Amino acid sequence: MMFGKLTPITDSIFQIHAIGARVTVVVDDGGVLLVDAGLPGSGGAISHGLEALDLSLDHIRCVAITHAHPDHAGGLAEIVDGRSLAVAAHRLDADVIEGREPPPNPVRYRMASKLADPFHGKLMGSPARVTHRLDDGDAIPFTADARGVHLPGHTAGSMAIYLPTERAIIVGDALQYKFTFPRKLGPPSRVFTRNPQQAMRSLERLLDLDFDLICFGHFPPMRDTPLDALQAMLESARTD
Repeated sequence: MMFGKLTPITDSIFQIHAIGARVTVVVDDGGVLLVDAGLPGSGGAISHGLEALDLSLDHIRCVAITHAHPDHAGGLAEIVDGRSLAVAAHRLDADVIEGREPPPNPVRYRMASKLADPFHGKLMGSPARVTHRLDDGDAIPFTADARGVHLPGHTAGSMAIYLPTERAIIVGDALQYKFTFPRKLGPPSRVFTRNPQQAMRSLERLLDLDFDLICFGHFPPMRDTPLDALQAMLESARTD
């Protein structure tokens, strides 16, 4: 993977390969909404990706964090450093991002969790202030209609970013677009999901939204009738 690679998704939505995750860039009137921040050290990759748009880190007006796992929030402090910008996260994950609570070990299975214990806290990076602690449906401080959708389960404060004007939703790790042929929409990884049953129930909330694009934290975007695919996945889960 080439860190810093910029992938166009639409005329105003792009993704950058940061360290550990894809971060999503939404451009509006020359300002940037950055969704997630990768692992610590991702600032250079994100800066490189923005340069391809003739933009820089100083054009970022808001960073929205989908959930408080290190590969999504660990690079936040580097992006915020010395800049006046908004940081939005769900209130249930905000204390972890700010360093007020220790980051919970993201690995569910006991043996693997013990192996990860010495490392996961360090991967979280330096704390960063959350200026906007969101509840379900609250506005993202960027465009008039962007809002957070609370999807608890992967973490307590996991959320998606819904962009109605773009007919797009950015889900972080609340969904996977699995490496099968053809690719298949799936629930979040059980290995790293705090409460898989709750995570599945939360996805029902997305059926009330109108979108034809899903952007993920670790997979290429899904454009082929994603709402229909989500409904089919959830219906299949109900009958299992």
